[in-house]
Amino acid sequence: MRLTDYSSFYSRFVTSVYFTDEAAGSPALARAIERLRDVPFKRVKGKDDIPPADRKRETLFLTTGRGKTVTACPGSKGHLCCNYLTIDLYGGCPIGCTYCILRSYLNFAPVTVNVDTGAVCREIERIAAADPGRPLRLGTGETGDSLFFDPLFDLSRDLVERCALFPNVSLELKTKTDFVDHLLGIERKGGAVIAFSLNPQVLIDSEEPFANGLDDRLAAAGRALAAGYRVAFHFDPVIRVPGWDDMYGAVADRLAAFPAERVAWISLGTVRYPKELLGRLGERPYLFDEFFPSRDGKFRYLQPVRVSMYRSLADRIAQAVDAPVYMCMESPAVWRRVFGNPPSKIESLCGIFIPTM
Repeated sequence: MRLTDYSSFYSRFVTSVYFTDEAAGSPALARAIERLRDVPFKRVKGKDDIPPADRKRETLFLTTGRGKTVTACPGSKGHLCCNYLTIDLYGGCPIGCTYCILRSYLNFAPVTVNVDTGAVCREIERIAAADPGRPLRLGTGETGDSLFFDPLFDLSRDLVERCALFPNVSLELKTKTDFVDHLLGIERKGGAVIAFSLNPQVLIDSEEPFANGLDDRLAAAGRALAAGYRVAFHFDPVIRVPGWDDMYGAVADRLAAFPAERVAWISLGTVRYPKELLGRLGERPYLFDEFFPSRDGKFRYLQPVRVSMYRSLADRIAQAVDAPVYMCMESPAVWRRVFGNPPSKIESLCGIFIPTM
């Protein structure tokens, strides 16, 4: 799906927009006002001034960042972290994935948009210039989809252009949409990576209510590739349902369409959840499997099950494309059982698992 009528599409997800004094003069606000013709915009001092009736997911709150604009991924106790840096441009997501771990500890009502890309770019520049020989990997998709609202605000453009000045920086924009067209004409793309979370279509239908379909995402990856971007793919979470291996294997087979040298990385992760999320999951079929609390407090499939799943999917991916594959938030023991070594001893991952802050 290619967005042409912004107001018609986003009216399903946005009923009101509030903005602070600091955000009032931003180009992002001006673009949103132009593109959301039928949505009311109101100025407030802060989030607490938003009426209770509008403190919901269908409300957008535009503001500027508070505190650090670029932070290290907090990782997960007892599990290896890829040392990713996170940028919180979009805090909240209307896609509504049933398994979304953020629902357990972040209040996305309303969805918060940080329109101050200048402060973010300055911090990226500071970090990148401090050690120009060290690979720097960062992205905007940790607290919200990187691209769902981006056609409205066009915030990612500034980050792509600024990061392109630094050869050691890989900026990842992670999405479950196909909303890439507003970024294709950017002249300087540098090390920017447009990444797509992948699931079999049957699980997209049942667990990702407002996401774009698999065909749409892969087609968007092709457009991004043709425009000069690198791409990445995330099989996370992999959900163990009957026939999961054939379903995910069929998705992995389709990665053969992408040149290996243009695929930045592929990540794997099985479904997991903290106990705080369990009450919100409802009667999901995948919860009938056996889960066990790990050291970080999240419930995961038993280790032998995860190892078997990772081996199966990693082998299928390797048959399709020779790209770096890593596991997200997995224990050292699982790394050894799946890949034979920790990531620090796997040559293709040396540029990913390097401490960055």
